[in-house]
Amino acid sequence: MTMRFDDAWAYVRTRLPELSASGSDVVALRDLAGRITVVIDDRARPTTPEQLDGWRARLREALGEYASPMTVAVAGALIDPDDIFRSRDLVLLDERTGEAGFTAVLERGIVGADWLRVKADPASRRVTLYGFKGGVGRTSATFLLAERLAETGRCVLVVDLDLESPGIGPLLQTETEAANYGLVDFLIEAALGDHATELDVVARSNKIQVKGNGEVWVAPARGRPRAGYSYLPKLNRIYADLTTAAGGRATFADRLDAAISFCEAQVGSLSRRPDVVLLDSRAGIHDVAAAAISRLSDLTFLFATDNEQTWTGYGDLFQQWADADRATVIRERLRTVAALTPPGSASTYLSRFRDRAQDCFATSLYDDATTWDAEAFNPAPDDVTAPHYAVPILFVGEMVGLDPSARANWQESELIRAAFREFLDWAAELAVGDTND
Repeated sequence: MTMRFDDAWAYVRTRLPELSASGSDVVALRDLAGRITVVIDDRARPTTPEQLDGWRARLREALGEYASPMTVAVAGALIDPDDIFRSRDLVLLDERTGEAGFTAVLERGIVGADWLRVKADPASRRVTLYGFKGGVGRTSATFLLAERLAETGRCVLVVDLDLESPGIGPLLQTETEAANYGLVDFLIEAALGDHATELDVVARSNKIQVKGNGEVWVAPARGRPRAGYSYLPKLNRIYADLTTAAGGRATFADRLDAAISFCEAQVGSLSRRPDVVLLDSRAGIHDVAAAAISRLSDLTFLFATDNEQTWTGYGDLFQQWADADRATVIRERLRTVAALTPPGSASTYLSRFRDRAQDCFATSLYDDATTWDAEAFNPAPDDVTAPHYAVPILFVGEMVGLDPSARANWQESELIRAAFREFLDWAAELAVGDTND
């Protein structure tokens, strides 16, 4: 029988306790091609050549093409064992118990690592707006939510994280009044030194004007278009992890966090510190979305439509968090938005939508609870405070093909206001508390 990718990983995970029984910590490492190496920490309890040869032979026979050339390695033969045994991406399967060491797994991937690096205490008052698929009104919702928050006197910073398809920046700011530089410029310049702090990367929105003390600022993905300014060559270089001057590693998420923090500080120097930061994230399973949801914000609105592709996509994402033991950290920071809800059958649509959303969450992110387990986290389908309980944005034909740059004050349309009203009331309260003060 030919061993396949998923089967190989499942097999190795079941064999790890056998290898840790002697007291050594054991990590299964999967490389970029899917090949697997089992690494044993033999520094306290050395292994014999005969033991290593026996384990290698058994695993090679079982794993076939998914066995790495080394198959089994020992910490004593590695240049830096802590790169594995103390990796920030290590997922613990079993802790040390009695005579047995711990068992864990470690993925080495090119993209998506930040989905598993869920930060337990991300910056507060940062809100990510994300959709697994595009075309669900996420950017329009970001604009309208920024306006709503500003109407209550808040200072709002909107960050355009859709770096490969910038949208919210131009929506909030005319081209001639945009900042000279954008987030991508900061990421490029900051990789080479402190001179990145000389860039102007924020500008006050001139497309949202509210009465009172409210303000909306925008940090665009790209700088103001002009002769000699290039974007794509910079975009192609920003996603890599970098080595710091102190010899450590700055991941893409770390660098993005620093860029957003700089934008917050720059708004503070020009006016006042933002009360809330809205991150308009790129759709799909992308490094930007991974960083924004897992590490950069303490609240994420998940935009979804009721179709199989969307639920399969979110199901894969949720299962990844569950497999990495991150479910309890991330789940209560998520809220679901039922985008493009048909207004003529909203009640029926939302009832089905919430049932399917609850199923999706319960499969991997909620606890497998019994009715008498009071400590379990497993909200009912009709629990309005639950992550799965979706609030609607109604479908409006007026939004199809809308070009805001060619239609001033598009957001004042009564139909558009009605479509987003329930979402805005709910989202504003979640973002900063009671917005009626």
